[in-house]
Amino acid sequence: MSLDEMILIPCGTAYVGSDTASESPKVLVDIPAFRISKYQVTNSQFRAFIESGGYEKADFWSKDGFAWLKESKQMQPAFWDESRYTGDNQPVTGISFFEAEAYARWANGRLPTEVEWEKAARGSQGIIYPWGQDEPTLAIANFSPDYVPIEIASVDVDKFPTNVSPFGCYQMAGNLYEWCSDYFHTDTPQKRNMSFYREERVSRRRVLKGGAWTTDASRLRAAARWSYTPDLRDNIIGFRIAQDVRS
Repeated sequence: MSLDEMILIPCGTAYVGSDTASESPKVLVDIPAFRISKYQVTNSQFRAFIESGGYEKADFWSKDGFAWLKESKQMQPAFWDESRYTGDNQPVTGISFFEAEAYARWANGRLPTEVEWEKAARGSQGIIYPWGQDEPTLAIANFSPDYVPIEIASVDVDKFPTNVSPFGCYQMAGNLYEWCSDYFHTDTPQKRNMSFYREERVSRRRVLKGGAWTTDASRLRAAARWSYTPDLRDNIIGFRIAQDVRS
């Protein structure tokens, strides 16, 4: 099984959002075709970025990202030396938005937008969870019922074979939150329409999606939204990459 596989998400409309106040309304958005990684980026994949000098080459970093890099002097993810987070097929964690963005450029991709991420996670019909409408169980996803952690770490990206979206993407609910490229605003769902593609209004925070091993079932809904400042390097955050599809 190749962990480098990219999934083609065809062009067309998809439902995003929900009836929950912070995510409403649920609307149709027309989303161009794109590709997204089948799995979250792994430690093995990120190691190649480090070994190729990814932390030293300005070309891979945004202006803000390179300024953060020079100030922070980071050369590897947080938790990189903690064995419970660093299995080859575990998703890389302790990754700031800036590091995720740099890796994506190095890998000839980018971070997905929030609406792309939702379409990949819940299909065109806007199901609640990647696997459907049924509530999460510990047989389906890595999460914390009532916020009581079970695993105390992430699991391999190809674990939980039923935690797969309609398009074939693994673990878009639980395990690790995932960075999206959008700036975060609480009123973004209210501003969406058929042609809304990405939140460009600048803010101090970036969008995170999918829930994590520390969160309860409510955060695993594909429409659920969370955010943080782009310098956060927590052990509950990872990412996957997207690519444009040339016509």
